[in-house]
Amino acid sequence: MALAVRHLTTDALGELPFEALGPTKSLLKRFFSAQPWVPSDELDLADAVGPGQGWWRHPLDADLTLAFGWVAGRFMIEVTLTSESTIASTSAAAGSVDDPSPPALAFDGPVTPEATPNPRTIMFRTGAIHEGQSRSYKAGQPVDDERVARLLHRFADIDDVMVATDFVAVTLRRPDRWEALLGPVLDVVTEELAGESPLAGPVDDRIQPPIEPVAPGAGQPRLRDRPPSRLERAWQELGPLRPERAEDLERIRAAASGVDAAHRQVAANLLRQADPEVARIEWSRLVADGSRLVRRAALDAMVDVGREDLRGLLEAGLGDDDAWVRWKAVRGLSELGPAASRGAIQALLSDRDFRVRQEARAALEHDSKAPG
Repeated sequence: MALAVRHLTTDALGELPFEALGPTKSLLKRFFSAQPWVPSDELDLADAVGPGQGWWRHPLDADLTLAFGWVAGRFMIEVTLTSESTIASTSAAAGSVDDPSPPALAFDGPVTPEATPNPRTIMFRTGAIHEGQSRSYKAGQPVDDERVARLLHRFADIDDVMVATDFVAVTLRRPDRWEALLGPVLDVVTEELAGESPLAGPVDDRIQPPIEPVAPGAGQPRLRDRPPSRLERAWQELGPLRPERAEDLERIRAAASGVDAAHRQVAANLLRQADPEVARIEWSRLVADGSRLVRRAALDAMVDVGREDLRGLLEAGLGDDDAWVRWKAVRGLSELGPAASRGAIQALLSDRDFRVRQEARAALEHDSKAPG
């Protein structure tokens, strides 16, 4: 996270007004944690940072890229896979798709592993661990919790461990190592951290704020030294539109069926606030779009609104050739209630991508434990 903080501070947030520092720090800590990051968090962060200009991209490591800046006047931040091949490589180390590595018995115990948007991080739902603040431990740095110390000592591949009140998030240096390590790490987390057990030592400030304090006073973020991308231009053009206005909705629908993929991507996002039936009709076309980025935007928007009438479209996403789309579709069906889609989700237990298999197992396990 330190590298991401430096990029954010240097490029965009180094001159925030003093009163904006607290909310921005808090929201960025949440973004870089394993806690859920929901649309309301995006809006809160944009409000805290305020208006500005510029868009930056920085590789964080061989697998992940950090992107942030202002689109249509709103501050946005995202972490994406550096290349499409990265997400596919997470299953290559384990062999064929007929021999998925993580065993089904991984969900039989008191701790449940869950995939996260970061391919290097798995969240382990443990039940109550402690009360108070979450704590983060970095490999190679002093650790005052003996249980976490044993976990780090046992696995040299672990880069970071975060202990929250009811889950543990473990981040590996390389995402492809999860194939071999999920079972062993699960066993150690279960043994050391499952159930209610107080943390050793007092809670400290080990989670460092993502932005160093700066002197009070507002300043304008520095301007980027390159022209805006096609997506940025699309947001600048379409972002101010409001789907509840008839004339704006017509422009959004025209963009959704237009020849520019960036415009279709933005339109897919804006349809969240459109009339439900209109949005469903447009999304039904966009989930079959030739651009994987457009398909991703459509799936993300549909999962966000969480409507039962979109179940069929989410099920269609299970067959997409893009692993992220399949993963997001499973996540959306799980949130709707996986029982009605159980057969379709079961087919992904042998998916070629590790995270998709993991999400499918979690969804089916959740369904089997549902009352009634």
